Amino acid sequence: HGVTLEPSLQRSAPQALFFHPFTHGSQVLLDEFHHVAERVSSFHDGIVFTNRPIQLHEKVTLKILKKEARWHGGLRVGFTSMDPSKMDPGHLPPFVCPHLVMQGKTWAAVLPDQCIEEGTILMFWVDHRGRVFFRSQQEARNLPLLTGVPVRGRLWAVIDVYGQTKAVQLLAPACRDYSSLLGGDVEECVICCSHEANALLQPCGHATLCHCCAQEVFHNNQPCPFCREQIQDIPSGRLSLTQEFGARPDAETTGVNGSLSLCAEGLSMKP
Repeated sequence: HGVTLEPSLQRSAPQALFFHPFTHGSQVLLDEFHHVAERVSSFHDGIVFTNRPIQLHEKVTLKILKKEARWHGGLRVGFTSMDPSKMDPGHLPPFVCPHLVMQGKTWAAVLPDQCIEEGTILMFWVDHRGRVFFRSQQEARNLPLLTGVPVRGRLWAVIDVYGQTKAVQLLAPACRDYSSLLGGDVEECVICCSHEANALLQPCGHATLCHCCAQEVFHNNQPCPFCREQIQDIPSGRLSLTQEFGARPDAETTGVNGSLSLCAEGLSMKP
C-alpha cells in the first residue's frame, strides 16, 4: 500500500557525507577530505555534488567560508536525480541555473543575498512532498525554496559555488547541533504546517504530525507520510520535545519574506 521508497531514501544511519571527489566544475578545488569546495577563479564553473544520495528530510548543512565581493549573485542549491559518478566532469555546464536545470533531472534555486556572508551557516533539505526548504542564521525559521522535486528515486544535493560565494564547507550530518544553533528546536506538522508535531506514530516511531492531523490520517486508514508504514496506534498525550527519536525528521513551515528567484521551470515565489 502506498509508495515504496528506495532503500537510500529510508531513514537509516547515513553514510559519511562529503563533496563528490571527481565530478565538479573546472574551477573547483577540494580539500583532501572533500569537505571544502573553493572556486579558484572567475565567477562560474563552481558546481559540486554530494558523494551519495540525500535522504528525505536530511539536512545538507553548509558554512560560507569566503566571499568575493567583486562579483554579483551568490550560492545556488538544489537536488539532482543524475548520479554524479556517471557524469563526465568535462561536460558540466558553467552554471546550475539555468543551464543544468534546463537539461532536466535537476531542480535548483538561488539563495537570498543574506545567505552569502562569510561565516553564515545554512541548511537545505527536501521533504516527502518534494518541497525544498532552507534555514539560515539570518532567518530563524524554515523558508520554502522549491516545489515539485520527484522523491521516488535517489537524489543528490547540488551546490553552485557561484558569484560572491568563493568557498563553502560541507558540515557533518550530525545536524541536531546546527539545528539548535539555527533555532530549529520546535518541529511543525508536515501536513498543516501550523501546529507542533506532537504525535508519535506507532509502530514506525515517526513524529512528524500534529495530533489532529495524525488522527485524521489514522481514521482515513492512510500510512505514515514519511515511511509509508501503516499506522496501528497513536498514543494519547503530548509528545515531549526533550524526547529523542532516531527517525524524527524536522518539519517545515511555509512563510517567506521578500521574493526568491527560482531557476527551476522559471518559477518565482512571492510573499
